[in-house]
Amino acid sequence: MSKCKNNLTISIVALLSIILLITIPESSLGQESKKSKWIYIDTTLAFTTDVPISAAREKTLNAARQRAVKKAIPAEVLIASALNDRIFEKGNDVEEQTAYSIFSILSTTGHIVDEKILYSKVEKLEKNIYHYRVKLKASVAEPSGERNPALSLEVGVNKNFLKDGDELQITVKSSADGYIYLFNFLPDNSVVLIFPNALCQNNFIKSNTIFEIPSKKEKERGIKYRVRCHPESEMTVETILAVFCINPIAGIDKFVRLKEGTVTFSAGDESFVQFQKWLAEVPLSQRVEKAVQVHIYR
Repeated sequence: MSKCKNNLTISIVALLSIILLITIPESSLGQESKKSKWIYIDTTLAFTTDVPISAAREKTLNAARQRAVKKAIPAEVLIASALNDRIFEKGNDVEEQTAYSIFSILSTTGHIVDEKILYSKVEKLEKNIYHYRVKLKASVAEPSGERNPALSLEVGVNKNFLKDGDELQITVKSSADGYIYLFNFLPDNSVVLIFPNALCQNNFIKSNTIFEIPSKKEKERGIKYRVRCHPESEMTVETILAVFCINPIAGIDKFVRLKEGTVTFSAGDESFVQFQKWLAEVPLSQRVEKAVQVHIYR
């Protein structure tokens, strides 16, 4: 069971309204992989004028990132088994919002450990269509080691469809003793660490034992996780990624900054790279990941 310091009610905004910011000092992550390489990508996508420019930027940037990984380390990537629950579609937009996250997070071929957005703007407008262009410089590193087939992880939520304000319950179970980290990938693919946090720091789990977040004792203390829908959307699709590691990740406590009651729907472009860099430091043989999606509607 995880232990908490305070008796609070916690709301989740885009999955947590208790906001955990990831700050990763260069010195704490070690040196960039010797196998990393810089890739230059120039990507343009077309959108109808009813698509907000901010959404067009996110999708074009994500497409550029995906192309960078594929160009740096060409390989067939099998990721279907990593998605614990099926994707419930509500039009193609759901697929577009989540497909890149799943590919990028769970790719065993490479991780973007640094990037520079050289150019990002609307370039062309034709009647009901406009083009968005992104020029990206990305450093892609190969992960070390090979997957350990003996490691497995199960992740579940109380419901895949939740109404704005509903409580969220997460359960995890691993095949070995180790440490669990839960990340929330927001619709723009920025990343927030939701567990462990400043209130609940004990993330050690035993093999073949269901671990609840929040636990029964935490709920008795008033700790709850509530979902929030993005104010500009009728439905928000988010991905919870569980990362299980045999050993604790050094310096993880330095990454987390907790601000109670703060609302955020984006952690910024840099959080995506910070997460990728953090994940690349952990050998494949020492970790396993599993993703589950949550649909939040009004």
